[in-house]
Amino acid sequence: MKTSYALVLASAIILTLGAIPAQAITLSNRTFVSGTTGADTGTCPITAPCASFSYALSQTVAGGEIDCLTPGDFGGSGQGVTITKSVSIVCDGVSNGGILNTNSGGPTISINAGSGAVVYLSGLDLNGLAGAGAIGVDVLSGSTVYIAHCKIRSFADYGVSVFSSTNPTRVFIKDSIIVNNRTGVLVEAQSSATNAAIIVNTVIDGNSSVAAGGDNDSGTSVLALENTVLSGSPTGLGLGTGASAELIGPSNTIAGAITGTTTSVPFK
Repeated sequence: MKTSYALVLASAIILTLGAIPAQAITLSNRTFVSGTTGADTGTCPITAPCASFSYALSQTVAGGEIDCLTPGDFGGSGQGVTITKSVSIVCDGVSNGGILNTNSGGPTISINAGSGAVVYLSGLDLNGLAGAGAIGVDVLSGSTVYIAHCKIRSFADYGVSVFSSTNPTRVFIKDSIIVNNRTGVLVEAQSSATNAAIIVNTVIDGNSSVAAGGDNDSGTSVLALENTVLSGSPTGLGLGTGASAELIGPSNTIAGAITGTTTSVPFK
């Protein structure tokens, strides 16, 4: 009788434990990375930061923020990071906090987020290592991307590419340096979407083909430039069929050829 009761009790305990759901992973509003003490384990608090943007992103809520504590290469063996939700990645005040991209077939930061997603990148140093990496920032979908105070350099293809299927997609580039790529900034809207790159107070120099340009790939591509330098490229501003550019005020410096449709817009 005692044995039967014990078996029944043990069975009941096992069934009860089996009915308890696995504990959900708790994501943080803010996570941290460090090039000196970071390790890709845990939840990336300031007291135990992580080593890569990709891992920190997996521990961060949509709309949250990843902050750099020290300089470092946060690409995770040169593979970069794919962003699929709203997030901020901020390395302001940290010298050389970013990614060294050795992945010749892929972008450093790929933004493939849903409609309505907002991504903010600030203070990042993205380095393609003399063409070892293909693209600095590749915007494939997502409503709004802010790129501020960034250095994007030495990529085999594009510093910033905007090839988004989200309608509309707006990419703001401000107070940044985009140099020594094949093309500095290219907007090529997809799937009948409208893609716009608004570039303010930025230097785009030494790109071997085109400093900034737009083309039509079944969508509408627009650039707007204010207080920006396009120099050191055979084509300073290259616009294909279906692409246009607004030059705001007399503040832009464009060296090299200008092709396509441009409109001068006065300051207001």
